[in-house]
Amino acid sequence: MNTLTRHTHAPADQSYPARADEVGNALVRSGLVPFALVEAGHIVAASPALRDILGGTTPYHHVDGRRLSAIVAESDRPALEEFCSGLLHGGPRAELRCNLLHAGGTHIPVLLSGSTVTTTEAAHTIVLLVTDLTPWVGDNLAAAGPLAGAFDAATGFASRALLLDRTKIALATARRHRRRAAVLRVNLEHFEPLLQTLGEDAAAEIEATVAETLRNCVRDSDTVARLSRKEFVLLLSEIIERDDAGVSAARVVAAIGALFERNDPQDRVCAHIGVAVYPTDGTSSERLLQAADTALRTALNLRGGGFALADATSAELTVIEPLEFRPEHRTGIADIDAEHQSLVARTNALVYELKAGVDARKLEADVRSIAELLRAHFVSEAHFLGTSPYEGAIDLKTRNLRFLDELDCILLHVNAQSILLAVRHLHDWLVPHLVSVDYKRIS
Repeated sequence: MNTLTRHTHAPADQSYPARADEVGNALVRSGLVPFALVEAGHIVAASPALRDILGGTTPYHHVDGRRLSAIVAESDRPALEEFCSGLLHGGPRAELRCNLLHAGGTHIPVLLSGSTVTTTEAAHTIVLLVTDLTPWVGDNLAAAGPLAGAFDAATGFASRALLLDRTKIALATARRHRRRAAVLRVNLEHFEPLLQTLGEDAAAEIEATVAETLRNCVRDSDTVARLSRKEFVLLLSEIIERDDAGVSAARVVAAIGALFERNDPQDRVCAHIGVAVYPTDGTSSERLLQAADTALRTALNLRGGGFALADATSAELTVIEPLEFRPEHRTGIADIDAEHQSLVARTNALVYELKAGVDARKLEADVRSIAELLRAHFVSEAHFLGTSPYEGAIDLKTRNLRFLDELDCILLHVNAQSILLAVRHLHDWLVPHLVSVDYKRIS
């Protein structure tokens, strides 16, 4: 079945926005993703892959138009109602473990990953991605406890098997839409010995704190998996530029470092991270994990934590074109124009030094010098934006501060890779910044 159909017995008052068909058909064409689109409690579109999970026979030959609760085990329906209500009332992407009802009458353990999209001014559609947990829990969910095979009991993170499953889906989506994805392999040095010195309750509290820290370093749409007591993997399901993966790695290194900064330096927990990016470093789950593992071995040589990118990715960091301060970049505000022009000249000088093979320490000093220039520039901009009616003023200030935080994270553990990334990050940020504000609207 290659097209979406609606059941003829769908409620008469149920509306089906055109956008639902567009989203649904785009996902169906992948042929891989079990999903459903739900509006007002009814399934308005379901993929063939979901029908396969449900048995694909009567009563599920036609799923569209049925109530979502009708395909969920009765004992899980209160939790499902709360789950959907939270999504519709502005909640973030959420997950729910429950049982679906197979056409043969048995229960199917699944993980529902949900988020909402606005299809019209008055309609909101829930997009549900369905992960079949049967390979990890067997036929009887009740006998399987807390899904130990699919999730780490201490942190709730995905296991290796579930990570591979989610990575395959992420890569299939990235391949179809010609986007990038990334795998970050994280090793926490000294973490396991620390846990061994603590009592059970204290160790559990530390693990929960580390888990929350890692979770806060990624988006709700990303996946965090735990491979062993000290090894984790972050799956970034969609990134715009390859350097974004390096920025995320730098953020994790900084966050873990801050968490244990008061510990004895000799046995302080720190993060070493190997980064691999699809498709440059691999086009399969196994190849990306292998490339990230190889990069991790390089990162392990960095004292006090740090990250390393797979070789294929680092080669592209040096392909940076010089910037040009053009007439259309002028704002008409002399101080702002002078600062923008200086930033362009200083960044170009960094690019020339980078291509000439200047020592990383010299590059670091120059990057930090530009960072100080940026701080002063943002103060100048804030002066003009502070009382401005310009709608994007607050957003611009937020982006500026976020950029400085990211740059600080990258430079926290200095090595050749982080300097290359810092120069590229600065270069790629400056281009849109020059045209991000219409100063003529600022009075």
